[in-house]
Amino acid sequence: MKMSTRNLFPWLMLTPCLVFLLLFLLVPLLLLFDQSLTNVDSLLNPLPGYSFAQYVTIFADPQYLYALWTTLWVSLLTAAITVLLAWPAAWLLVTTQRRGCRTLLYVILLSPLLTSVVIRTFAWIVLLAQNGLINGFLLFTGLIPQPLSLLWNMNAVVIAYVQVMLPFAVLPLITSLNEIAPSLRLAAMSLGATPVATFRRVVLPLTLPGMLTGFIIVFSLAAGSYITPLLIGGRLQPLLPIAIYQQAMQIANLPLAAALSLTLLLMTMIVAAIVGVFMKRWEKKNHG
Repeated sequence: MKMSTRNLFPWLMLTPCLVFLLLFLLVPLLLLFDQSLTNVDSLLNPLPGYSFAQYVTIFADPQYLYALWTTLWVSLLTAAITVLLAWPAAWLLVTTQRRGCRTLLYVILLSPLLTSVVIRTFAWIVLLAQNGLINGFLLFTGLIPQPLSLLWNMNAVVIAYVQVMLPFAVLPLITSLNEIAPSLRLAAMSLGATPVATFRRVVLPLTLPGMLTGFIIVFSLAAGSYITPLLIGGRLQPLLPIAIYQQAMQIANLPLAAALSLTLLLMTMIVAAIVGVFMKRWEKKNHG
């Protein structure tokens, strides 16, 4: 009886969290799935019965397939660039010896998270506009004869994505780097490994879980973001979040918006599952 109560205690502690997830995650997803199966007439009035007509519309329309593909590769590119840029930032944060400098670096890293995404996005508009700071500097120095078109394209969207989501890739890498015992690097170098070889064969492989975790987080956030691409890239960019926003808020085709949302969720889960399988195989290979 005592052992049974001890085993039950953790579940009792988890009950509020599980109830919260049930009410505000699982139930809305079920309602969203129910909405996606609803038929509508030409005036978007709901019809009786259920069908997969909305999903047929998505996968039969080249426009939505192109938006799905664009969302996938933009999110993958953003995640890859962000992880690459996050590695040296995480290494600097971990190896900085002075506590004051390390605190300052953490403040610089985390301060964007304390600012609204809308404000950060408008800051990029100020920087990238034809009369913005970047074009103004290039014109002043004579490097360009006329302003460049830096806004309203996918390159601007990726740049803004990377800046907004960089902290989400740095923090998992910091955790992985802190778990590496300094004695491992010293042992490798004492056996004749150069600093480059030590980094490539010891440090970098041990931070792979942190890199993959950051990759999944950034990919998921980029795939579901619509404010940044809407303001930076424009409403005509072929991205699923923008299409979902238009169908739900402008056209009021809620069943199609629900189907698009679940399609985007499924795509994100598939990518996360693939990365998760790769991570498990790596851990099994290295840790048994």
